[in-house]
Amino acid sequence: MDPKTDEYLKKAEGIAEAISSLEHISSMISIGRIITFALSAFCLIFGYIKGFVWLGIIGVVVLAGFILLCRIHNRINNDRDYLKAYRKVCLCYSYRVAGDYDSLLESRIDELDKQKDKTYRTSLFTGEIFTVNDHDYCVDLGLFGKKSIFSLYNVCETVMGRRRFADRLLHASADQISRADLKLVQEACEELISHVESMQEFQAFGRMGFLSESDADIRGFLKYDYGLKPVTKAVYKFMPLLWLVPVIFLFVLPDFVRTAVLGVIVVNILFWVFGGIRGGKIIPGGVTIRKINNLKALYDHAESQEYKSGYLNELIRCGRDGDRKVSDSLGELSGILGAAELRVQPLFAVLLNMIFPLDYLLLDLIDKWKAKNSDITESVLDNIGEIETLMSMAQAAFTSERYVFPEFVESDDPADNAYFDGINICHPLLRPATRVSNSVKLDSDIAMITGSNMSGKTTLIRTVGVCALLAYMGGPVPAESLKLGKMRIMSSMRVVDSLEENMSTFKAELVRIAGIAEAGREGRPLLFLIDEIFRGTNSDDRTEGAYSVLKSLSKPHICGLMTTHDYALVDRTENRMDGIVYYYFKEQYNDTDIVFDYVLRSGISRSSNARFLMRLVGIEDGGEN
Repeated sequence: MDPKTDEYLKKAEGIAEAISSLEHISSMISIGRIITFALSAFCLIFGYIKGFVWLGIIGVVVLAGFILLCRIHNRINNDRDYLKAYRKVCLCYSYRVAGDYDSLLESRIDELDKQKDKTYRTSLFTGEIFTVNDHDYCVDLGLFGKKSIFSLYNVCETVMGRRRFADRLLHASADQISRADLKLVQEACEELISHVESMQEFQAFGRMGFLSESDADIRGFLKYDYGLKPVTKAVYKFMPLLWLVPVIFLFVLPDFVRTAVLGVIVVNILFWVFGGIRGGKIIPGGVTIRKINNLKALYDHAESQEYKSGYLNELIRCGRDGDRKVSDSLGELSGILGAAELRVQPLFAVLLNMIFPLDYLLLDLIDKWKAKNSDITESVLDNIGEIETLMSMAQAAFTSERYVFPEFVESDDPADNAYFDGINICHPLLRPATRVSNSVKLDSDIAMITGSNMSGKTTLIRTVGVCALLAYMGGPVPAESLKLGKMRIMSSMRVVDSLEENMSTFKAELVRIAGIAEAGREGRPLLFLIDEIFRGTNSDDRTEGAYSVLKSLSKPHICGLMTTHDYALVDRTENRMDGIVYYYFKEQYNDTDIVFDYVLRSGISRSSNARFLMRLVGIEDGGEN
């Protein structure tokens, strides 16, 4: 077992013991609550019936004890729920390191009963919901799905984080982020790597909240313009004084007190109904309030850490200067909205507002809070998403036996940026115990990769693409070292036909290749990845077409990799084209199997294992008549 996996499993076992202890205490307190409630009720009722004042006092004291036990019980249950979430986080870390994608996914959906919910949650946690088929590299590099880059690295517990992380994966190569900003992101990721427990705690708090699937309600609430008019504010503040009327009637016209009370209630109801308020739409409900409380808990935890990274601290503070904490502001809002929970039920909303213009008070207080905290309303959600994205990017350090933060070419010259030099790079989705690393260097070159079926050609070019992508995101890369220029990544690998567009596989590949060639004419740095070019046509056309593509892509601002079994193409380029480097994979044969070492070598392979494979599956060279 990998030492990291063993470490996380032992930690999960220790947490499980703590959970068991809390559950035992919780059970004991539950029994105590039942006993104290029953004893209090007996003392109060029997004392009232018999007129025993001392027994009534005992009942009140016992009732106070019952209330105290309730508070303690709630706190213990919250601690237990937190530890349960923390334990699952630790288990997910062990699954991630071991490459156990089945358990990783199951840990996210095991509490769901309905198949519909499971299907949706599966697409959510595997990132399939974010898949873009018509994309430079999304499908080819396996960004989303059960066994994908997203599934492996994603530790986002909020919808903001998953959305942000998916967006970063989809747009990293074309992003115009400066080298200076990339350095800041790298520093933030590097510091998070040294705070693994803090990341796990943060994730556990996120798991306990309600921000997993939607933040639309909070965004709507923060953006809604209440706009209470001065006249409305003055009227609602005057309304409580109406209760002086029944008090005055009590002394002056006691026979009309009930009428006066009824009149005040009617006035309050009319003001509530016709005063222009739409409480159901603009006053948060219980779920939204819990999301805000969860948001506060996340900022609370982040603020408690002593990070040195300026970028991390700026995110946590939402750009604020001075001592004002975001968690304090969210705590103020939570306090205001605590009263809103009293009117969540329609009946309670009516009863409360017929006595006091509660909704108008809430809106006024919310208005004041928003005016005071307008500096964070735009960023308070997005920054949590960015923090979770940084934590997800940092996962490369835990799922690989070695990792490195890449260096970037300092020049802005497109020709200088067509550069990739990776030493012992490896694909993060391969099992850690068996994956093989390789070294690849491109300097305005095109690498032609040859070798037999299943020897590792496709995996290699995906490895180059994934490592470049992770580098452009600002995170660590599974490699010994990596230096590269800033390039657009484009690929043509998993090309499929399209029934909806009446497009064959070959035509779909032509469209992809044409897109790469078009991008190459723009003059910007480009890294292309092409697997088995034009496999869907005859050998002569394939050779001619591939040669034309290579000529169009053989430019100083372009580098890339192309796998091929077309040895006629290899012969043609070997003698007629500059700027092409050759790599190959080889294999060894025995009586029953082929053995691959997946080691990349310089040179050209002309071997083929197709006939051997056919014999292995029962397809002979000839047949009996």
